[in-house]
Amino acid sequence: MSARIMTFHITIKESEITRLESRNAKVVFIPFSGTVDSPYFRGTVMPGAADVQITDASGLRHMCARYIFEGTDAEGKHCHLFVENNGFFPKDMVQKEYFDAVPHFISDSEYLNDILSRPVFRSEGHPSDSGVDILIFDESRDEEDLPEEPVTEDPLLMQLLENNAEDEQILLEAGRLSEEEKIRKVIFFSNHEGRTFTVDHPAQKLIAALLNDLRGSSQMLFMINEKNQLAAVSCIAGKIRNIEDSVLNVYAEIFSQTGQDRYFQQPVNRYPRMRIKEI
Repeated sequence: MSARIMTFHITIKESEITRLESRNAKVVFIPFSGTVDSPYFRGTVMPGAADVQITDASGLRHMCARYIFEGTDAEGKHCHLFVENNGFFPKDMVQKEYFDAVPHFISDSEYLNDILSRPVFRSEGHPSDSGVDILIFDESRDEEDLPEEPVTEDPLLMQLLENNAEDEQILLEAGRLSEEEKIRKVIFFSNHEGRTFTVDHPAQKLIAALLNDLRGSSQMLFMINEKNQLAAVSCIAGKIRNIEDSVLNVYAEIFSQTGQDRYFQQPVNRYPRMRIKEI
């Protein structure tokens, strides 16, 4: 019995790696960012994450990665998940395509704690283009025991998802935003219902639906990626495009006056900008 319950997509910050070497040991400090995909939880690594690897005089290397995800559990509640992942690599260890480690979890989500507070988990680290993918397995469960992916219950979002985007440009851009930019939050200003709402860790299908809905309207969509960069998307003359900084500053002033900037971690005009292809 073994079921993969989570996948951590870890992006290593190569330029920030630091090293120390003495006569009897070596230390490598590896900062990283990343996201998690799971039917139980979706989230983004918070600042301060690092993998500390120590190699002793015998050649035994110990890795200890500690990090906290911020995200949403399957019940739709905002929460955090602390992870400590430990692994050992003897000098004469047979080389494999992946490494083995043992994870430990702590969460402020009662839902996640009920699932993850058991000593039945193992992890595999598989190299990826940007760093490493950490696969978390529950040795006490089978794949068919896992819950289905949580669905978005907001009526407006459900309606948007029912109107499948078919435009190839929109689908391609939604894929790029989801896979390359790794969008972790969308803030959507809807003139259909006259309200503002946010979605953490939106699925690619939802990003496509929102881009599709923007076309031909005066609505706005802000997207924030895992690097804390902002894309402001608007529909002008039938095209989805970047909003000019001057226009963004006007919106930022409106948001601050109406209190809608509470949806952002910092004032909207202070976010570094990311690129989005015009559609």
